[in-house]
Amino acid sequence: MTGSEMVTALGTRLEDTAHTLFSATQKLDALNMAQLTVVNLVHDSYLTELETIAENKSVTAGTAYSGGTSLATCTFATASIDPIRGQINNVHDNAGHFFNLVSASSAKDLENSYLKGTTDSPIAFIFDETIWISPESGISTIDIWYLSKPTDITNTGTECQLNPALHEAVVDFAESQLWKSDGKSDRAGVAQANATNIISTLNARKGA
Repeated sequence: MTGSEMVTALGTRLEDTAHTLFSATQKLDALNMAQLTVVNLVHDSYLTELETIAENKSVTAGTAYSGGTSLATCTFATASIDPIRGQINNVHDNAGHFFNLVSASSAKDLENSYLKGTTDSPIAFIFDETIWISPESGISTIDIWYLSKPTDITNTGTECQLNPALHEAVVDFAESQLWKSDGKSDRAGVAQANATNIISTLNARKGA
């Protein structure tokens, strides 16, 4: 659906096609909040439209993290990225190597010289909106593969960026939010249940 189609559908459900109960701006705000809700609930396989690569991002070498080990870093701010759910899917260096992404809880293992990353087999973990990289030298730039935040829905003929299978859930969640704000908890509950059922059904197909 396009943004204008979503606004129209929302107006029909709310019995407010003339925007007297809720303005078009309020409907758009609800749709964009709902879009983020859907993104945070649905399985990653339905979010391929949000997959993004930030290329040639500079790395700062030799920064010590709280455990004392010296690692290279690239902050989200420096890389000018704002990944949804803080999700980084892959990191690739300027020499053509993909990093082995490990959990932040495994960072202490990098203090063991045998477990540190090498230029041929680099390691990275994500913590505090920073990509921490081992080895701490020899890597000057990286490409960051991540899930970006969806483009805001606007009241135009522009298509909602998300997978079409998710559009109905976006409208349902938006409807629920607006009914709640109008004190119609029963109608809000029905709309939320509809959205939740859509997401649950899609996730079940992926074993989520």
